[in-house]
Amino acid sequence: MTQLHDDIARHLSSSAPAVALGRKGDLSFADLAARAAAVLDHTADLPAGESVGILATRSWEAYATVLACFFGGRSFVPLNPELPVDRLKKIVAQGQVGLVMHDKARHETAQSLECPAHDVASLAPSQTPLQAQPRPDPSELVYQMFTSGSTGDPKGVPICYGNLDHYVQTLRAAVGLRGDGRYSQLFDLSFDLSMHDIFIALANGGTLVPAGQMDLLMPHAYIQKKQIDHWFSVPMLAMVAARGANGAEATHRLSSALFCGEPLPMSYASDFRQFVAQGQPIWNLYGPTEATIAFTCKAVDFSYDLSKTVPLGAPFGANRIAVETEEGEVKPLTEGCEGELLLGGPQVFSGYRPAIAASCFTDTDPVYYRSGDLVRMAKGEVQHLGRTDSQIKLRGYRIELGDVEAAVRRAFDMDALACVVLGEGEGRQIALAYEAAADISDVSALADHLPGYMMPQAWMRLDKMPLNVNGKIDRKALRAMDWPT
Repeated sequence: MTQLHDDIARHLSSSAPAVALGRKGDLSFADLAARAAAVLDHTADLPAGESVGILATRSWEAYATVLACFFGGRSFVPLNPELPVDRLKKIVAQGQVGLVMHDKARHETAQSLECPAHDVASLAPSQTPLQAQPRPDPSELVYQMFTSGSTGDPKGVPICYGNLDHYVQTLRAAVGLRGDGRYSQLFDLSFDLSMHDIFIALANGGTLVPAGQMDLLMPHAYIQKKQIDHWFSVPMLAMVAARGANGAEATHRLSSALFCGEPLPMSYASDFRQFVAQGQPIWNLYGPTEATIAFTCKAVDFSYDLSKTVPLGAPFGANRIAVETEEGEVKPLTEGCEGELLLGGPQVFSGYRPAIAASCFTDTDPVYYRSGDLVRMAKGEVQHLGRTDSQIKLRGYRIELGDVEAAVRRAFDMDALACVVLGEGEGRQIALAYEAAADISDVSALADHLPGYMMPQAWMRLDKMPLNVNGKIDRKALRAMDWPT
């Protein structure tokens, strides 16, 4: 077994009445283990090589199935209930899902997936203790996350036991995330950051507190009412929490606060300090799904310019980074160096499923994964410059949309905004959506921050930015809006 198995098993076998889940009713570690053992029994006859699909929201049914698969050596595939049925069918087929376990609310969807399905709640808790099955090899698959592929079909990102174990053990050591307490759970299971919530909380013997829809809309109230001790979310929720609190003093403060999933603006981190216990750092984590949840970490330095984003920090554990320059040279990330960030080490996945033609790995020794993120080392800090795939060429100029967004933040002192590209060919233009109470009346102030060729040609004020199920700005929804000409 991995160290992670040992850590979780120790809490599951404890006779102490510790709480594993806390939402509408507490569920002890013993209760969760009994329900997971029932799921494990039900999946025992699944042929080797087939995975278990989990069609559920943030619920005990989902967590019991995750735990059953983890201890049973059976890989699982989270299925987002919000996806169209046709896309779910593709994921079921590509993920080699042989059985879908679901909660009560997803019965109808589960029956339409053309795959055997079973309601987790219909299984009686098992009297047999939950124990790890034949010891999994670190290279064996523990879960697959599916992301959007360039062909329009989802592509699977397989994560192995060794990948996950390294993340949990070394991240906890790097940021000092130990002990019990109440852990936030804000992500849908199909977003890999949810695996941090589940496995960190269970490994630490903590209480996982699943968020409801209202909690996502009012995260400041979620922290207070649910007495959250350990926070993990995308940066956008930091801004939502600060606005929702509206200056009201927090009566309960967080012991730890971590952000991941997109660049963390310094202004968001600064506003979120009101929810964190004095003297406790706020951490910025970075890492793509392909590198198992997060790969680097950085404690926020509040002397940093509030108009900037927090640096990516350093790789933790045995993770390592390098950079591929514009000339194609792979080299260490040293002062002044700029290029595509490369990731290597025990958390990097082995390749997409199904395999794609374009290699996402370097042909060097050691091998690195091409992250698609552009970075620069400046004053000893790794600065995120944007994405290789968000760089555009407009009228002969190469433009990084993240640079445009940063300039707008500085010029107009606003946080919730996003740039997208509209149109095709020569008709392409930069469009900017922003969340504010009133229209920006004079955009000329931006001329002090951007050259003319980088200025947005279309502007749209929104009462509220569209967010996807994981709390990120939904850029696809922005592009589909009716923009003023």
